[in-house]
Amino acid sequence: MPLNSLRAFAAVHETGTVGAAAEMLNVTHGAVSQHLRGLEDRLQRKLFTRSGNRLVMLPEAAGLAGNLLRNFRAIAGDIDQFRRDDNILNITVTPHFAQYWLMPRLRDFLQHHPEIDLRINTDATVHDLAQGDFDAAVRHGDGNWPGVNCERLLEGSDVVVAAPSVLGAVSIQSPQDLTKLPWVLDEDRDVEMSNWFVDHGVAHQTHTRVTRLPSALTLVAALDGYGVAWLPRVYAEPYLTSGRLVQIIGDDQWSAQNTRYYYLCWADSKNGPAFRAFRGWLRRQLSE
Repeated sequence: MPLNSLRAFAAVHETGTVGAAAEMLNVTHGAVSQHLRGLEDRLQRKLFTRSGNRLVMLPEAAGLAGNLLRNFRAIAGDIDQFRRDDNILNITVTPHFAQYWLMPRLRDFLQHHPEIDLRINTDATVHDLAQGDFDAAVRHGDGNWPGVNCERLLEGSDVVVAAPSVLGAVSIQSPQDLTKLPWVLDEDRDVEMSNWFVDHGVAHQTHTRVTRLPSALTLVAALDGYGVAWLPRVYAEPYLTSGRLVQIIGDDQWSAQNTRYYYLCWADSKNGPAFRAFRGWLRRQLSE
């Protein structure tokens, strides 16, 4: 089968119309139509029906086109990987992990692997690792991200903390008493925090002294005494030890479905030498 005809067929399935497929492939409308007619002749089967001025792909043809599209994308991914410089490593990590776990340790990685050009993106977006530009990600959640490998790094248990100056003379006997104090909340984890409040019977929606901040600023604001914060223990622990932060209530007894961890995630197609070096370094850091 002519490869260009198969690609045109898959492109029509991907874009929905012959015109859009022609634009994506940078060819004429007539060229795509000719490819489709030639493919039907070779297969000796109808692939489309006509509805007015539109071609409508038959269901059985759509199944074939979908398989072709997946295979073309896989080929494109393999070629992209082959072209890539093995010394470039693009990773995307959550802001908290980048600022409070990765950055304090990064000098060690750079000293041991000066040949790797490490590029770090910090946001909470779940990027497409198979088709996108990133080689790996550090994500916070339940590890259920289809299509990628996930290796657990750190438990993401959370603590409620504040600077001693925030507490003053306020007595905290139960989670409900927390509404007596100002809060600084991580805007990237709003759903998780809402679940925590509900689990602990706190009507936080009526609490007027709440400031929502980007992830990277939440810990800074808590240390500066702006209010109570709900933080991953792994980031708060050094400041709890030094006394700059105080844990207000006991450890949360999360139900199993609410347990969250930090995971290193990657697609099979991105398992190159630079990534393997980074993964090995992470393992050594976590074992120390």
